[in-house]
Amino acid sequence: MPFDVVVVGGGGAGLRAAYEAARVGARTAVVTKGRIGASGATAVGLAASAGFSVPDGAGDPLDTPDVHFDDIMRAAQGCADSSLVRILVDEAIAAAEDLDRWGIDFIRDPQSGKVLVAQGDFASRARNRKIPHHGRPITVALKREIARLQVTMIEGATVLSLIQDGAGVHGVYAVSRDGKPLIISAGTTVLTTGGAGQLFRFSLMPPDITGDGYALGYQAGARLANMEFMQAGFGIVKPALNMVDSWFWATGPRFLDCNGHPVLPDTMQDGSLLADAMSKKARHYPFSASDASRWLEIGMKNAMRDGRTDEAGACQLDVRGCDPTRIPLKGFAQLWKVSKTWLKDKKNIDIDAEPMRIGLFGHAINGGLITDAFGQTDVPGLFSAGENAAGPYGADRLGGNMLLSCQVFGRRTGQRAAEIGRDRADRAARADAGTVVEQALAVGGGTRAPKTAHAEIKRLMTEYVLVVRSAAGLARADAGLADLLQALGSGAFAAGTVQELVDIHQAISLAKVGRMMCAAALLRRETRGSHYREDAPQKDPAMGMQIEIVCTPDGPSASFAGRRPA
Repeated sequence: MPFDVVVVGGGGAGLRAAYEAARVGARTAVVTKGRIGASGATAVGLAASAGFSVPDGAGDPLDTPDVHFDDIMRAAQGCADSSLVRILVDEAIAAAEDLDRWGIDFIRDPQSGKVLVAQGDFASRARNRKIPHHGRPITVALKREIARLQVTMIEGATVLSLIQDGAGVHGVYAVSRDGKPLIISAGTTVLTTGGAGQLFRFSLMPPDITGDGYALGYQAGARLANMEFMQAGFGIVKPALNMVDSWFWATGPRFLDCNGHPVLPDTMQDGSLLADAMSKKARHYPFSASDASRWLEIGMKNAMRDGRTDEAGACQLDVRGCDPTRIPLKGFAQLWKVSKTWLKDKKNIDIDAEPMRIGLFGHAINGGLITDAFGQTDVPGLFSAGENAAGPYGADRLGGNMLLSCQVFGRRTGQRAAEIGRDRADRAARADAGTVVEQALAVGGGTRAPKTAHAEIKRLMTEYVLVVRSAAGLARADAGLADLLQALGSGAFAAGTVQELVDIHQAISLAKVGRMMCAAALLRRETRGSHYREDAPQKDPAMGMQIEIVCTPDGPSASFAGRRPA
C-alpha cells in the first residue's frame, strides 16, 4: 500500500498530523492498534477531565504567552528546548481556536456558564481549559475530519518494524489482528504512539501504550532525550482504575497504610510538615522532587517496600468529611464536584462513603525522540510528535501542555511530513521488505508465555525505577531487562498466535525503553524534577541540561547534550 505519509498512532498528535497532511493533498494513512477515537492515551485516559493550556488571559488577566513560556522553562529546570517552547506558547491560542471550530466542548461553570479555567500543574496562572473524558472529544472530532478528507484508517494493526535502508525510512511493516501482513510504503513515517506507561504494575495509560514509537525510532538510529523524566502519581486501584486528582489532597485527607496507620509522620526527615506536603500536592498531579509534596509518593513507595500495602498494592486515602470550599486554587472547588460525579457514575466509587484504595502509578514520559520545529528526527523520512517526541518540556511538565503540544506540533509535523513525503514517495525504496518481514517474525518458537516477560518488566521497573531510584537499583533493573531482551530475541518465548507475536514485540519495546530510562537515570547522578535519586538527593547545577540516548550494539548509550557518551 503506497502512501505519501503514514502515521503510526491514532491519538491527538497522530490524528492532527494525518489531518494536516491530507488537507494539503498528501496520500495519508493512519495505523493504530485499536479503534480510532476509542483507544490510546488521548481517548482512554483514566481521569474525569484533562487540561488544555491556553495563555489568553481568560483565566487570569495577567497571563500571556510570555508568562506561559517562563512557567514551562522554570518547571523544565534547564532540560527543555527553548525554541520549541516558544513555538508551543505562541501557537497555543490558535490551537484552542481549532478545537472551538471543531465543536469540542469544554467543562463550564454551572452557574456562570463560562468555560472553567483552572490553574494547572506547576503553573503560576490559571490557563487550563478542562475537557471532559480526558482528550476523547479531540480524537472523536479529528476522526470525523480525517474521514472527510479520505484518510485511510488501518485499525487493529500493530507495527512491528520500520522499513529502512541507507536513504532513511520508507514506511512500516505491520500485522493485523487476524494475522494479515501489511507492508505500508510511504515517503515519510510519523511516530505518534504515546508513552510507555505499561512499564509499571499500575498505569494511567491503557494497555496498548507500550513504548513502540520510542523503540522503533531508537532502533532506526534516532536520538532521544529526557527519558529519565518519567511522571508518576497516585491512582485508584480498586474497584476500578482511575486518577487521584490533585485537588483531593487540598483539604488534608487521611493517608493510611493497610494497617490503618498513617503512611507518613506529621513531620518529615527534612523538617517538612505533612500538611505542607499535601498543600503542595494539590498544585500538581505528577510526582516532583522540587517541593515537599515529594514525601507523599516517596512514603507510598516505602510502604510498598515495607509490606504496608494491601493485597492489591494499595493504601487508603480518606476524604470523607473534607470541605472542598477550602481548596485555595481557582476553579478547583467546582472540579471536586466533577471528580466525585465521575467516580460515582462511571466507576461506582463513592468517596463520601468509603476511603479510596490508592496505589503508585506510572504515567507519562517527558522525553522522546529529538526533533526539529517540524517534528523531523535526524533519520531521513522519520518524524515524531506528541508524547513520542521530546522538546517543549523537561524535568517537570505543566499540566495541560501535552494535549496542547499534540495539536501544535501535530499540525506542524503533518504539514512538513506531507511536503517531504510527496517527494520521497516517488523514489523507489531500496529496503528489502522481505528481509524486514523475516526479522519481524524471527521471534517465538519457545515454550515460555510472552506475558511472563511483561510481568517481569513491570516488576523490575516498579521495584527499582518508579519514583525512588539509586545506582544499585537501576543497575539491577538494567541487567534484568538486558537478560529479558536476549531471551525475547532468541526465541525462548512462544509466538504461536498473532497476539503472542504482538505480545513479544511489545515486551521487546518495553524492555528497550526501560533500558533507555535506566541509562539516563544512572547518568543523572542528582535529583531534579520527576527524577529522584535517594543516593543523590540534591540538585547538581552542572547537570541542568538534557541527557541524550543513542542505540549501540551493547544497548543504550547516554550522554549529556554536547558531551561525549558515558
